[in-house]
Amino acid sequence: MSVEMSSKNEVGAPDRLDWRLMLPLFAVVTLYAAGIGAVLPVLPFYLREMGASPFVFGLVLSTEALSQSAASPLLGQLSDRFGRKRVLLASQMVAVVSLLLLAQAQSILAVLLARFLFGFTAGNFSAAAAYAADNSSAMTRRQAIGVVNAGLGLGGTIGAGFSSILSEISLTTPIYMALALSASGVVVTTFGLNGGKVMGQGADGADREKVSLRAVTSSPVIRVLMVVMLCHFLAYGMYTSQLPIFLADRFVWNGHALGPSEFSYIIAADGVINILVQLFLLRRLGRFFSERRLIILIFALICTGFVSAGMASTIPVLAFAVLCISTGDALAKPTYLAALSVHVSSERQGVAIGTGQALVAVTDIASPVLAGFILGLGLYEAWSGVVVAIAIVGAIIAATRLPRHADPEIAVPAPPV
Repeated sequence: MSVEMSSKNEVGAPDRLDWRLMLPLFAVVTLYAAGIGAVLPVLPFYLREMGASPFVFGLVLSTEALSQSAASPLLGQLSDRFGRKRVLLASQMVAVVSLLLLAQAQSILAVLLARFLFGFTAGNFSAAAAYAADNSSAMTRRQAIGVVNAGLGLGGTIGAGFSSILSEISLTTPIYMALALSASGVVVTTFGLNGGKVMGQGADGADREKVSLRAVTSSPVIRVLMVVMLCHFLAYGMYTSQLPIFLADRFVWNGHALGPSEFSYIIAADGVINILVQLFLLRRLGRFFSERRLIILIFALICTGFVSAGMASTIPVLAFAVLCISTGDALAKPTYLAALSVHVSSERQGVAIGTGQALVAVTDIASPVLAGFILGLGLYEAWSGVVVAIAIVGAIIAATRLPRHADPEIAVPAPPV
């Protein structure tokens, strides 16, 4: 399989990140993730107060994922043409509107509309990851995208921590906090990020074809990576989407069922693990593991966590499951997205990463509904078994179909076409 590197001028590129460019981006992503972290713990209970069942909660998440799947590749391609900063600003504005609608919602239908709009903010991460790819070499690509993911982890931790406190006031208070954080993100993006390179509207048809979805998916390696990602995120989505319901039904903390405050602690722990993995573990593992072996390790970790979660009856076992799954997932996204980005040209960064995000969103459409249906029948063991089976399939495909020796970070550039 031939490997197409991300840029012809990366030969001899520096192997260190420019933190003057990365720190403002890190702040933008952290603010965005803090808003998500503030809303996520209260959302299932917000809906439950309106009389929603686990199936309806899954439907709400799927609605958000539906808009995300439609928006991600489009916004990624638009960021290739018009610049990362403009797309970031547009998606942040949509986030402000959607959070305001969510805070004012009086019905499940209004919540559905709010989350549908919020799905369009998927352009935040796609454009941020593409911005990181633009400002890194092939050797530092995984680390650069890891910085973006570390911002997600830190923001999720901060947001969840405040949510656990503010939810004691009311379930809408964390939502208003998320609204304020999103507005702050607009300010940081406006003054902290540079405009970046823009293809412009004058690009001819050949240039536009080079950044099309069809061009990106023409590579056999990209297609295999997408199937592997599909397995990973379908399994992970089935696990995370119904975790609050599973915990509330199966675990007791200080004499009462686990609620939004306790779930906030789990999200905070996941965020801490994410930060530690992105900043300290990812680069070290990248020195010793090829792309293929790292992906197999990721599946091994999440499978161990899924099995432990399904068998858990005590808090320590549950904590071990969260540790394994959070570590695997923290390694996953920068590994997958870096692999996608270094297998395409620099003109395709946005659409490649946006396509990866859309694939995640597609799995998020199906996974909450399927998991909600299974848990709605009280089949906790079946829920765990299906999740593990999907992850095993992904591991087998990665082990048998991905190149054994060609790590994208050290591959030889393909001849120009």
